[in-house]
Amino acid sequence: MWLLATAVPSTASGQAAPVTSADRLAGSDVGLHPRVREIDAQAMTQRSIELAEALDVASAEAARAERAGMREQILAVARKQLGDPYRAGGVGPHSFDCGGFTRFVFKRALGMDIARTSWGQYEQVERVKTKDALPGDLVFFFEGGAHHVGIYLGNGKMIDAPQPGESVSVNPISGSWWGRSFTGIGRILPA
Repeated sequence: MWLLATAVPSTASGQAAPVTSADRLAGSDVGLHPRVREIDAQAMTQRSIELAEALDVASAEAARAERAGMREQILAVARKQLGDPYRAGGVGPHSFDCGGFTRFVFKRALGMDIARTSWGQYEQVERVKTKDALPGDLVFFFEGGAHHVGIYLGNGKMIDAPQPGESVSVNPISGSWWGRSFTGIGRILPA
C-alpha cells in the first residue's frame, strides 16, 4: 500500500482547507500532478499569447480609427477656409499662401506644427504612391523646387491656396498646370 504525502492548506482550527481557484491563481499547485501543472502552464501561456494578439489587433484598429478621425478634422478645418484669399507669405487665419495654408490647417486641426514652406513640408513627409493617397495627405508640385502644396481630399482633388488673385479652393490635381508639375503625395499622419 502506497501512502501519498501531500501538503494541504489548513485553517486556523487545523482542519484542511479546500484548494480554491484563487489558490491556483496565486500559484498554489497543491495536490496537482507535475504533468497537470505543466499542461496548465502551457495552456495559460497559449491563452496569454492569444489575448496579446487580440489586444494587438484591437489596438491597431483603434489607432487606424483615431487617424481616420484626425484626417477628417484636417479636411473640416481646410474646408472652413474655402474662399479665403491668397496672400504671399500669408499664414492665416483669413489669408494664406500654399504652405501657410497647409501649416495653418494642421496646427488648427491637430495642434501639429509642420514646416512653413512647401519645400520644408516636402522635406518632412513620408512619400507615398499616388494610388495610396489618403485624404489629409499633402500634394506637391515642383517647378524648379517645391513650388506648391495642397491637401488631398480624395478622388483626384485637393484643397489649396492656389496663387495671387485666387482664393482657397478645391482643384483637381491633374489640371493643366497642376498635371505638368505634379510631383507626388506626402504623408504626415501614418496610414
